[in-house]
Amino acid sequence: MHSGWFKAMIAVAVLFVLPAVSTFKDGDIRYMGGDHLRCLIDLECYNPRSFSYPVGYNYQMLREFASTQHRTADISLADSLSSAEEAAIVVRPYSDSLPGLVSHVLADSTVWVVRDEEMLRVVNRWLKIYSYTADYKELVAKFSPSYEPFRRAASGRQYPFAGPYDDLVMAYASSLGWDWHLLEALLWQESRFHIEVHSRRGAAGLMQMMPATAKRYGVQDALDPEENIAAGVNYLRRLQNMFAPYASGAELARFTLAAYNAGEGRVLDCIRFAQSIGKPCSSWADLEAVIPYMRPDSLSSSDTVLRLGPFKGKETIAYIHLTDSLASAFRTIRP
Repeated sequence: MHSGWFKAMIAVAVLFVLPAVSTFKDGDIRYMGGDHLRCLIDLECYNPRSFSYPVGYNYQMLREFASTQHRTADISLADSLSSAEEAAIVVRPYSDSLPGLVSHVLADSTVWVVRDEEMLRVVNRWLKIYSYTADYKELVAKFSPSYEPFRRAASGRQYPFAGPYDDLVMAYASSLGWDWHLLEALLWQESRFHIEVHSRRGAAGLMQMMPATAKRYGVQDALDPEENIAAGVNYLRRLQNMFAPYASGAELARFTLAAYNAGEGRVLDCIRFAQSIGKPCSSWADLEAVIPYMRPDSLSSSDTVLRLGPFKGKETIAYIHLTDSLASAFRTIRP
């Protein structure tokens, strides 16, 4: 008798519990596109006061959610209404008047707009459960503060994170033989840790790689932090190998950074020019000393060693000095 009562209670419990913890099965939601969860982040010009990186934060959140549904998140920046209509999830700033099925408000005051009641139920349950985990608290801590490195370093305090992508930076810097703080400084110089940044020339992502270069090094998703960093480091490795005959250690890293900024041809021109006038060329200070003589108002018409023509070099000189200073700041922030 007790056994029958117990089984009945279990059956009732299952009826109530299963809908709350269900996951999507193939064919349940047609617009999800099979194994892919189509997501758009529509946060252009959104700048919450207490949250510095809403795009990066939501990118990581969407990937975490998709993994729990055994799907791959296909995440892009929203650029049109039609593309938003095709998405399973659209990330937008929270507003009382926002139409559609809207999730709980996230830590950065954004919401996920979905198109199905079942999906809304699963999203909200996942957000509620995940918000209590240590992983979530760490994720918020990585993306919410403002990362102004010089101000942080001047405070004399040490922080648990130098930037949102420290783990990736540490892993990939070691493959270059670099102090990871230097690669962190490069990311800050290029993108301020914003995965969504695009330059006027079309460079994209954390490492601000040009489309052709990114494609050559296997980038399929410019927003993906790991893809972008991995490709950028592979490109840096090629540059480093190119300049290894001329410099070593920290100086080789500076030659590599200069080539990343100005192009390898310009740095090779600096080396050739220094050699042609009998000057040393084994340190960045050596090259910096000859750059003023490579400018248009200093070159003579007989100078033919420069394959790319005159080189002002002021931007690249400032780039190397700032990268060195940033690396020092990051060493203070997180030794």
